[in-house]
Amino acid sequence: MAYSFLTQATVKKLSRNEKWLQQINNEDIIDLSLNAGQLIIDKPKVDENFIPFSQQLDVYCQQIAQQFPFIAVTPQLQLHCTLLTIFNQPIALFEPQKLMLLAWCQKITNIFNKIGKIEILFNDIILTANGSVILIGVSKTLTQFRQQVYQQIPIDHHLHKNIIHITLGRLQESVSSEKITPLFQFLAHNRLSLPINIKTSINYPKFVVSKGSLSSEILLNKTIEFNQQCF
Repeated sequence: MAYSFLTQATVKKLSRNEKWLQQINNEDIIDLSLNAGQLIIDKPKVDENFIPFSQQLDVYCQQIAQQFPFIAVTPQLQLHCTLLTIFNQPIALFEPQKLMLLAWCQKITNIFNKIGKIEILFNDIILTANGSVILIGVSKTLTQFRQQVYQQIPIDHHLHKNIIHITLGRLQESVSSEKITPLFQFLAHNRLSLPINIKTSINYPKFVVSKGSLSSEILLNKTIEFNQQCF
């Protein structure tokens, strides 16, 4: 398994019978990312294959929500895969750097257009040690795209990504390992009901500006501005 280190961390935490803490959203943070999916953001062109894919994921998310109410599942129209995180800092630092970020995003668009499209094979679902339920994938084209961007644009090294995933849900309250164990087992035994081993083509990614360390609130006007100027 490509992401076995994530599962190993979860197993270790469960074996120690640790408390699993609610994920806290820091609302003083603003995030700028390049995402695939997130159909709530309207664009003239969308990746049509992501629509039925997100519908299948939503069915699975609702199963999780019904059986494990301490998990806040991601609404269907918000489901997305973050291709790049470009900026993630306090809100006060965003406006002074906006022109630079717009220039970066224009370069990112040029790099993406040369690649043409990104194909991702989503092939497993796991519970992370911080209480996130994620669908994970592999992609040579996304790895190449990220490498080219990081070589050409001085994005903060701490924002460089080496995993490919869609967050299906997060802990919305603190719970014991005793409560988490059935969720861990559910995810391990119910993979067949998920649309995994499906290749998704990304032709029309979008820049998304959001508020909060968990990207909980889309800043629509800023999001529209970045997409209009960069795509």
